[in-house]
Amino acid sequence: MILLDLIALDIDPNVVKPGWTPLLITIGIALVMVLLFRSMRRQFRKINVDQSQPDDVEIPPQSPTSTP
Repeated sequence: MILLDLIALDIDPNVVKPGWTPLLITIGIALVMVLLFRSMRRQFRKINVDQSQPDDVEIPPQSPTSTP
């Protein structure tokens, strides 16, 4: 289909070049990825992990309806 469009427009497919639009889109995506990575790093730093409890200890769930 693209080749038919190029023939209809009388454009030589050997001369067609990408242009600035794909470059700007690629730079924009890269910038968004850097910003998302920085935000993710900031969120991971906010996580406070308590290392005093071993991982294999099960904590029994407390039911909200039980009264002592």
